[in-house]
Amino acid sequence: MKKAIHYIQLLIIFLIATTTFAQQNSSYQKSKATKKPLARTVNVSDIKNDYKFNIQYLEMPSPCSGSYKTYLRKLKEEMPAKKYSNNSPKANRTIDAPNVLTDFEGNIFNGHIPNDNDIAISNNGIIVSVINSVIYFFNSDSMINNAVSLKAFASDSIHTEGKFDPRIIYDPTADRFILTFLNGFDDKTSCLFLAFSQTNDPTGNWNIYTLQGNPLSDSSWSDFPMIAITENELFYTINLLRNTKPGENWKNTFKQTIIWQIDKSTGYKGDSLKLTFYHDIEFEATNIRNLCPVQGGSYPTTPNMYFLSNRNFSLECDSIFVVEITGELNNAQTKLNISLSLSDSNYGVPPLADQPINRKFETNDARILDSYIENNEIHFVGNSINFYNNFASIYHGIISNLSTTKNVHLNIVKHPYLEFGYPSIAYTGSNSNDEAIILTNHSSDTINPGISTFFYKNKSYSEIKRIKEGETRVTLQSQAEQRWGDYTGLQRKYNENIVWGCGYYGKLRNSTPRRVNGTWIFALQSPSFSTTEQKPQSELKTISFPNPASNFFYLEFENNKKQILDFYLYDINGKIQKHFMRERIKIGKNALSFDVSPLKNGVYFLIAKNNDEVVLKERIVIQK
Repeated sequence: MKKAIHYIQLLIIFLIATTTFAQQNSSYQKSKATKKPLARTVNVSDIKNDYKFNIQYLEMPSPCSGSYKTYLRKLKEEMPAKKYSNNSPKANRTIDAPNVLTDFEGNIFNGHIPNDNDIAISNNGIIVSVINSVIYFFNSDSMINNAVSLKAFASDSIHTEGKFDPRIIYDPTADRFILTFLNGFDDKTSCLFLAFSQTNDPTGNWNIYTLQGNPLSDSSWSDFPMIAITENELFYTINLLRNTKPGENWKNTFKQTIIWQIDKSTGYKGDSLKLTFYHDIEFEATNIRNLCPVQGGSYPTTPNMYFLSNRNFSLECDSIFVVEITGELNNAQTKLNISLSLSDSNYGVPPLADQPINRKFETNDARILDSYIENNEIHFVGNSINFYNNFASIYHGIISNLSTTKNVHLNIVKHPYLEFGYPSIAYTGSNSNDEAIILTNHSSDTINPGISTFFYKNKSYSEIKRIKEGETRVTLQSQAEQRWGDYTGLQRKYNENIVWGCGYYGKLRNSTPRRVNGTWIFALQSPSFSTTEQKPQSELKTISFPNPASNFFYLEFENNKKQILDFYLYDINGKIQKHFMRERIKIGKNALSFDVSPLKNGVYFLIAKNNDEVVLKERIVIQK
């Protein structure tokens, strides 16, 4: 017994020493707090005659320098060959996949390379969806404003270079939206556009600020933004790159990742923006790259913010960096802590993913792409290799014991024939439940690129559910390798147990180019949440029109037995809007109709129940 106690004591001392060692071998610099004046205000509804004119380099580089891309390609060429087999081991799936509540096309302008999908939804159901160069506004699947180009939104005659890498986030604390995107590909033209909506209506006024893309004046430019919020602040990470010189090593082109810490309230008011930034963030004299800010799962956290990083260009590695900013920018005691943890499984740079007919998808590196914190645990996802069959895949990691040892459990998704890329993750639990929905792009040598999801709960995973099947392979670029998008979007609707997401699929058009990358938008719900979207045990044959409906809705159905039915109208969130009637229904053809004028635009479900059995389910779109 004494030996056991002594062993435990030595183990605790070792763990504490390890944490201290990590802190002692790390460093950072912090700029002085400053203010950035408002650049301009723009009203989205006032933007007219937006031709969405866009010139794009079809061989646009990945989110890294050209030399890094060359290095990464050589690295992928050295990987072992893929093992094509249907005998990949499968876990025992004990939980259901997420419910798909609604889905629709989100990108009517095609051909953006890549899409860079991101999405945000407000508590009152307004959706802002962004892709490279265009912003969309929806209420459910109804567009509520003309799409607006990033160029027109910027309303800027100074920074006129290409606009790219949009990110959007909804702030439930202030009931506002925050949008950012980048401008320019060198140290002379690079800048960050940062916009705050003045109200909860994203089609109204926005306050726009521009931040320097070369804040250290060291010949660098900004790339690959990531954003997250606490109750009072916005955290914004950006990679600083330098253009490659002839014969230069790829490692020298990445300079560092910096963190902007910004007071949100000044942005919403249109006052001079209060901010500071952290730079030269190092561990063992090496800059930590691609810092992913950790968003609150069920609600924004306060006041500290975590960030995650890894060794994203390693063929196989277990290193996870955890960075923490401990307070708000106006607090003199705020500091930045850095620690290194080792995961219980390895991740690694993914190979190129297959498309049909010898086309490939770029998968970039193994950086952490999305994360959230809930119940004192951090969940995170990113691209990886599946070490079992050498396919492109994704990982899901969990960091526990944040205040002490920061234990990291990591799981790589295994599938016998699908390849995955660019995942995102959102918390879907309540009352301290450990559950999440994970979103990912999918593809294979025989399956067109589409979008999939699966459900995580208490260390178990559901089977993959394919939300959107691709209509075609993608051939926008001249070479075999195509861009797959640098990220997908997924956000919890804070006042409902629903997440909204957007991803990438192969879209077939009748005009040139024919095979392009499309965007698909959808609402997902945890399978542990009882919903009207559960599949009925039996369904009546129906004919409905008009759908979308603007005045009256009419439906014919054929009843196959005598039964008493209750007719309900549910909204997309599973709430009963109206119990129409309880009626004994005759065998044979029947018809019903109702006036939709009392309803707001959106998606609804007409449900008929025989006691608890759902026998009729009809999706209705109201568009007036």
